[in-house]
Amino acid sequence: MTTNTLHLNNLLSEPLTVGEPDVAGLLAVFPVFGPAPQLTYRSFARGRADGLKVGELQRASVNDVAVENRGDAPVLLYEGEEVLGAQQNRTFDVSVLVGAGATLRVPVSCVEAGRWQAGRHGESFGPAPQTAYPELRRLKNQRARESVGAGMEARASQAEVWGHIAVKSHRLGVVSPTGAMHDVYEGRRARLAELAGAVTRRDGQLGALVAIGERFVVLDWVGRDDVFADLFAPLVQGYALDALDADGDEAGVPSVEDARGFVSLLAGVDATATKSIGQGDDLRFAADGVAGSGLATDGELVQLTAFPESGAGSDATGPGMVGHIRRPSRRRV
Repeated sequence: MTTNTLHLNNLLSEPLTVGEPDVAGLLAVFPVFGPAPQLTYRSFARGRADGLKVGELQRASVNDVAVENRGDAPVLLYEGEEVLGAQQNRTFDVSVLVGAGATLRVPVSCVEAGRWQAGRHGESFGPAPQTAYPELRRLKNQRARESVGAGMEARASQAEVWGHIAVKSHRLGVVSPTGAMHDVYEGRRARLAELAGAVTRRDGQLGALVAIGERFVVLDWVGRDDVFADLFAPLVQGYALDALDADGDEAGVPSVEDARGFVSLLAGVDATATKSIGQGDDLRFAADGVAGSGLATDGELVQLTAFPESGAGSDATGPGMVGHIRRPSRRRV
């Protein structure tokens, strides 16, 4: 596997900037902005309407799906994005830019342990109203990074994914006959809607830096605001689910200065680049208290996911709860 090193700052024509957050209970979501894109690509939801198909392989595999793009533009599949249907629900293990006319085998994790319906083999997957929640995405991202570091394909641990969803379901008091992550969301949809309704997308927004209580938990970023707009509602459902599962009453919220510091730290990281299974390079990084993944092509950053890690500026005191910040913000919705 051929690798090289890319500096994230060099993939951005302008620095990322951060706005004032929306706050609901323990959840705070800071909007992130950045340079105008040069590349053209679509989200899965829009690509599906233009000829993209995600389905089972001819010989179905729990941890792979077949993706065919019959449209006229590349389509971004976002890591953690959930697809519903076929033989069992899945989430993408990696972000992939599927070129126009391309057919790919894409690694996924099953998020529905108790269903394997062979009679639905020929169905296409559809988009879910949520992504995987950050706590699970962080675990999947870590395992994929370790897999790449060992010279293998980026993949999560299926057993860990099933176990994580089972524990999450138990903590939130949701019973699913098939152990489906989707059912965990459905069981708490009313409360999730309350939290998500307080989080608004801004014009030109390209990403979100999320805090639960006093800790940053994830940054999501896409190079096109129309693509991020399609991902925004499903991502916020995931943020809200982790906020519902967090301990404690309303607490201090990181300040905008703290958020800008985290984004600045992230932009200065060097990432290891390997050839993506689709267009461009798959990026992996873990340094200076931040870890994650991304996707770049033609010298432009297409996608970025980052999680605070134990190290500089962080205080890992619970699952998914890292990046401890003490200064409160005044804005609350």
